[in-house]
Amino acid sequence: MVAQNRGLRLRLTATTRYGKAVATSNDSAVPDPAAMGGLKKKNLIYIALITIAIWAFAIQTGSTVLMIIVGVLTLILIGVLIWALRLMRKQRGLVSLLQGATASADARKDALAKLGEGKDANTPVNIFARAQLLAADDPKAALALIEGTELKTFPAAMQDDVALLKAQLYLGMGRTQDARKVSDTMNLDNPARKEIRPLAATIVAEAWARTGKFKEALDLLATVEVPTKDAEQIMVQYKVARIFARFASGQRNQARDELSTLADDNVNYLGRFLLPQFRVHPELQKIARTVMERHPASRKMAKANARHR
Repeated sequence: MVAQNRGLRLRLTATTRYGKAVATSNDSAVPDPAAMGGLKKKNLIYIALITIAIWAFAIQTGSTVLMIIVGVLTLILIGVLIWALRLMRKQRGLVSLLQGATASADARKDALAKLGEGKDANTPVNIFARAQLLAADDPKAALALIEGTELKTFPAAMQDDVALLKAQLYLGMGRTQDARKVSDTMNLDNPARKEIRPLAATIVAEAWARTGKFKEALDLLATVEVPTKDAEQIMVQYKVARIFARFASGQRNQARDELSTLADDNVNYLGRFLLPQFRVHPELQKIARTVMERHPASRKMAKANARHR
């Protein structure tokens, strides 16, 4: 179900003075409906066999009272199964809608309009889905939407995903203490969330590094194994978090060296340390600016801009 979703992720971007995007986390993604969980055919067969066996036992005893009890329990079971199947159908429809909304801003707008209609518009699952879609184009609106619902009201299996989204949004707005609070609620070692752990760990590490837990941040980053899927985006966030941790621990030279390495990947990634909305420490901001000004790619772009004036 969507409540078990480990794949709904967003991409936060910012525009540098050179007009290119700086990725700070994964691309938006939605899960494969086949991987959403729910009632499998094998489980339904087991339920049917157990129910038949209980009925056979009740009939064999000839006890009217026992058969009435079994009959009531069977009706309850049927009701639960019907409810579960209807819920699964709704959630699969939701995932299908989200999968079709990743293509463009117009597609996201259409999906948001559909999610905002009907009696399910304000359910926690729908609110989370809407916040994810909003995050791509209007992070402030996404955060306002999801902050209006207490974390405990979301399904338990979904709460870490909600916390991760909030942490990303908070960091993107420079609200590091808020990012730290929600990061501390996450269970990074949940075996059901292995797929999302690399991204989640790098987000948590940044929140920790920027709020005094730089040693814990470096230790956490040392446990990250970057997967093949989305490797580039996760590595950018990994490097960003490590730079913050190096700087916070007093390792200024190492932070400068890693900023240079990040610039070698793409000089626009330095925007993560320069743009005002991220509220980076002035000294780290100064180091990043120096690295950018001295980088060959930056000079090349500056010359190109000058020629076009």
